[in-house]
Amino acid sequence: MKIAEFHSINPTDPDVYHDESTCGPGQQIPSYNKRPGTGGYRKCKDCIRISG
Repeated sequence: MKIAEFHSINPTDPDVYHDESTCGPGQQIPSYNKRPGTGGYRKCKDCIRISG
């Protein structure tokens, strides 16, 4: 299911954004590291796969 785009501010996380609620890597980002928007990054490969 599509959700609002977000990315991680943790420098050790990949430079990608997420927009799928069931994305495993996106779900693992703690809320304190999440920021709204794409951050200028490319879309997460898992989110691309999920959205078909």
